[in-house]
Amino acid sequence: MAKNKDINYFEVFNNMADCMVRSARQLHDMTVNFTEVKEKADAIHAVEHEADELLHGMVSHLNRAFITPIDREDILQIANGIDNAIDAIEDVANLFDMLSIKSMMPCAQEFVSLIVKSADALSLAINEFKQYKHSKKLNMLVIDVNQIESEGDCLHRKLIKDLYNDESLSVLDVIKWKEIFDNMERVLDSCEDVADMLEGMSVKNG
Repeated sequence: MAKNKDINYFEVFNNMADCMVRSARQLHDMTVNFTEVKEKADAIHAVEHEADELLHGMVSHLNRAFITPIDREDILQIANGIDNAIDAIEDVANLFDMLSIKSMMPCAQEFVSLIVKSADALSLAINEFKQYKHSKKLNMLVIDVNQIESEGDCLHRKLIKDLYNDESLSVLDVIKWKEIFDNMERVLDSCEDVADMLEGMSVKNG
């Protein structure tokens, strides 16, 4: 029966990764063209919902599957990890609306550029994971994500320091932007978490 037909879990990972990349690029567009903020946040939410639907469909199949290509727990952990990264991107987009940010800081655009780079690198790693037993690229792609996260850590520390040293900002502005920068860093951390999962599971299942 069609409803019991096996699905390609690696393809679902790729489709979720595509949602992650699209949402990251939409966030970048929001920061570069800072208009219609709520509408752009809603568009990112639509992509996040698309990823949720992919995740729920995968879980439904996983619950009925007799044989899986890797451990069920590993499949679920990777999918949840990608979903967490997309959620983190949506959280950043929502903050611009919720905190009523009136103008964009150029340094925020720099941070979101790192988010796009990380999403792109992680997407490549996720695509490579389907051949984890023979891949010669996966480890380097994981390293790329790790290096971007380290770069983000340095940028985050600099931006927080600059916030507290900028006497032209109100206390409320400092609080708002610290929340935004902290959540941007969380996106990079979420991407790194997935990359590290892929590396660990390729060793475990290889």
